[in-house]
Amino acid sequence: MEYERLENEIKSLIELHAEGIYWDFKKQWHEKNSDLLHDIICMANSPANRDCYIIIGVEDGTYIPCGVENVNRKNQQNVIDLLRQKPKWAGGYIPEVYVRTITILDKDIDILIIKQSDNTPFYLLEEYRGDGSPLFKGVIYTRKGDTNTPKTSTADMLDTEILWKRRFGLLYNPSQRAKNYLKDVENWEMVDGDVDMDGISRFFYYYKPDPDYTVHYVNEEIQEDENTKKTSNINDEGIGYLYFYLFAFCNVSYHTDFLNKCEVRLYYKNVPLFCSHLEQIDEGRTKVIPPEFPVNDAFYIEDSFRFLMFEFVFAHWCRNYSSEAKEMLKRVVPIYHTQDEHDRFREYIRYRGFGTYKMLGEKIEGEALERLKKTSIAQYKGYSIPGAAETIATELKENSNLVINFACLENKEYDLITESLRIGKMLVDWLKEWRDNPKE
Repeated sequence: MEYERLENEIKSLIELHAEGIYWDFKKQWHEKNSDLLHDIICMANSPANRDCYIIIGVEDGTYIPCGVENVNRKNQQNVIDLLRQKPKWAGGYIPEVYVRTITILDKDIDILIIKQSDNTPFYLLEEYRGDGSPLFKGVIYTRKGDTNTPKTSTADMLDTEILWKRRFGLLYNPSQRAKNYLKDVENWEMVDGDVDMDGISRFFYYYKPDPDYTVHYVNEEIQEDENTKKTSNINDEGIGYLYFYLFAFCNVSYHTDFLNKCEVRLYYKNVPLFCSHLEQIDEGRTKVIPPEFPVNDAFYIEDSFRFLMFEFVFAHWCRNYSSEAKEMLKRVVPIYHTQDEHDRFREYIRYRGFGTYKMLGEKIEGEALERLKKTSIAQYKGYSIPGAAETIATELKENSNLVINFACLENKEYDLITESLRIGKMLVDWLKEWRDNPKE
């Protein structure tokens, strides 16, 4: 599906018989690395603020696909080496570039995909000459319409201002800025003991460069003392497979407490931007923002508030060793780059037998069923054995493919938890394979 989407988009651009603000045609690969690097920087700084394309293997002027020759041709690793080994980038920010090949009229067309980024402007801290005319340090190259900034020139003041505003999130509305700020996890500071917006003395966080953005930890039973909150045993009836992802973490084998009576809330001034229950295990050391649709289709979206707050909570409210819990969760809960990627992947696997809507009579069958049969979840039997969890924790660190169900064997929903973990692991593995094979 990814290959088909890219192929259709490139065909549409060729049919326009023109170049534009986010796409450029080349008959063959650049003879000189400095010319290639210059084109990449211009696209990375494009005001289009989206993924950009350098399309190689299309005739100049006629826009007829001619195919690429092997002379000077580069693969993904060649481009990465060019970007990382030679020039010195301001702030350490390097454009993210992928090389993909599609076939049009039996001709191979190479596509350089320069990913959208808010780390603009991209520019060099030292001159890069390579094997052609130089790119100058401190100069900002961009693209206006269908034309790149010449190597001997620089972007005008207005275009430069827009690129810096993109970096600082000033082109976006409060919700969009909040997402950028959440990614900057180190710039949040805790206030403990002051009265918050509800008039209650408890800790909260504010974003230091823009204190109008705050994150609050709220007990639903507002008057309840922090030390008297009631917890459940994670193996109690009624918890079970609804929280299957928590059972992938070894600390549930000896810290079995479970609490979900608290919330995390993100505000811009007094306007709530995001709110979610907070699931806590391991005596409160591990706190988890639950995934979307945890029952039949648990997942996170990287650019969503839910996932950004998931990462924020682990960064600020969980102990250092709870990173193990996050790693285990990511082995059984797929994390999609965007909602669009989620939708395309779900469509792809649905045609291969992965039905998720039981109310519609859908089943897991075909290729999906075969994959599920090959997906194994280990069983933990060490509840009464001293030190067993620590031994297993070491094994989990050393084996990135290992997933264990740490539910108590007497848990009434043990089999359902195991099945949910199997489905989750299958989807995580399948997603990685799908990404690695864009022609699928």
